[in-house]
Amino acid sequence: MRRCVCFLLAGLLLTLARGESTPVAEPAQAVPTFHCIGLTWRSAAGAAGNPCSVRYRAAGESPWRDALPLWFDPNPHADAPEYARQYRGSIVDLQPGTRYEISLQLASGETQAVTAATWSEQFPVQAVRRLPAGTSTTPLVITEGGSAATGYLVYEPAPGETAIIDVGEAHPEAARIEASFVILRGVTLKGGTQNGLVLGAVTDVIVEGCDISGWGSNKPGLPWGQNLQAAIYSDTPVLERIVVQRCRLHHPRTDSNSWGEHGHPEGPQGITFKHPRGQLVIRYNEIYSDDQHCFNDGMGETDNFSYAGFPNRDSDIYGNRISHCWDDAIEAEGANLNVRIWANYLDTTFNALGLATTSLGPQYVYRNLSGFSRTNPPSMGNAPYPSGGSIFKLGTKRPRADTMARGQVYLFHNTILQPLMDGAPAGMRRGAYVTDPAYGVWNITARNNILHTRPPGAQAVRDPLADPSNDFDFDLYTGELVAAPGAESHGHATAPQYDASSPTTCPTLAVGSPGHDAGAPLANFNSLHRGSGPDIGAAEAGLPPFRFGVDADWTAWLRAAENAPKPTR
Repeated sequence: MRRCVCFLLAGLLLTLARGESTPVAEPAQAVPTFHCIGLTWRSAAGAAGNPCSVRYRAAGESPWRDALPLWFDPNPHADAPEYARQYRGSIVDLQPGTRYEISLQLASGETQAVTAATWSEQFPVQAVRRLPAGTSTTPLVITEGGSAATGYLVYEPAPGETAIIDVGEAHPEAARIEASFVILRGVTLKGGTQNGLVLGAVTDVIVEGCDISGWGSNKPGLPWGQNLQAAIYSDTPVLERIVVQRCRLHHPRTDSNSWGEHGHPEGPQGITFKHPRGQLVIRYNEIYSDDQHCFNDGMGETDNFSYAGFPNRDSDIYGNRISHCWDDAIEAEGANLNVRIWANYLDTTFNALGLATTSLGPQYVYRNLSGFSRTNPPSMGNAPYPSGGSIFKLGTKRPRADTMARGQVYLFHNTILQPLMDGAPAGMRRGAYVTDPAYGVWNITARNNILHTRPPGAQAVRDPLADPSNDFDFDLYTGELVAAPGAESHGHATAPQYDASSPTTCPTLAVGSPGHDAGAPLANFNSLHRGSGPDIGAAEAGLPPFRFGVDADWTAWLRAAENAPKPTR
């Protein structure tokens, strides 16, 4: 009790010294998706020196499992005080449709207990509306939905039939959803002078197994498309509990410019969700095109320096295969409060992951793999592709006193691959890269990544202000380190040696090579490792390789991983 009182007093004195109001205690809250639960808690005893441990178990289980501790946000957030001095974090790799018991405990002794059920993958259905077979040139407009009590209304073709809506250039979009609790499944959408599918002011919508292509129009007088027009588009602050899964979003009508052609890329995207509220799940999709119809970003929006942005909060992006982007395959910038991005394959893009900035966090970016990277097309003399981007784009253009870049970001177990193009390595040029040397970034924690950069003198880590809140360690890397003293003190400065029998898109380190069994233990994030320690990189030897795109299934992968035998070596 005496220790608890001391923590309370210390927190109160610190608050008064900063001129802040006393933080209001709030009970712990849990927000689930299929495989994750996001947690927030504000305690009167909250302080960076009073860490919060997390344990969890499925209801009915006896042993508790450890998760990563919650991150304490020490920032005042004067313009958003509801986030000030809050504990936040996530539990990952959970099974869908399962109730979990969660125990939170501060070092000072205070506890909180909360229960939450992950989303079921079996969606309750109120009724099915069969779409006409064949091709229609009239846009599909859905204005009738279900409810939380009765279930979803499903719009799909009859079994064995094909429904195609091809509006060409006669309408702004091929389909629009203006009702909540709707499932749109198995439809082919073509055309639209602006977007393919538009989501209005809705919640609880599932877009599944759809094929969307041929949308968009050029900017007047330019050969580039209108910026942010998308296969799936929304611009509403109420968008919440949206699932996009097993869709093919490809070949817009227009193109985007590369960096060398017209400055910052502008043009079509696979997904543009402006101002979403959160709880977005984007999984098992294929976003791809060709060199004449490239994307700006694979997904994202523009409100990056904010307490909103994309995907905002309590959201998951996983199992996707994304390519043909002149900027970022995934741009997840803004609040990023309990945002999780994992097991994506990001290829033929400039940057793999745009993470500038995170105002709240924590954002968890883990077990992603990047392939081919380029800055400009070969017609601009780029072959054999000496240019290229970064697997993690970090940074801000805000003053150091600003809090918009002070949210926690975790970079765990990601891999830069170096595929050959014209006989030369053509993967990401850089690793964790802060874009502007005049401005910093804070609270970046990197562990167990393979940062195999090109050329050898490129920067695996570039933190030009060497901020001590950033922590890079236990990575396997090539290239230079520009960071605070002590960075990568447990790292491996060498190129990876892969097991030749493992898949080229998800390779594992060879047994006995640097980084094998040598990663830092991370509760809940690598607890399934099969050696004496976790392997560095996205893939773990002894576990099934990841699948990406419409055939991926994280539920099945988890079950297979949990049952994988331990090696006998």
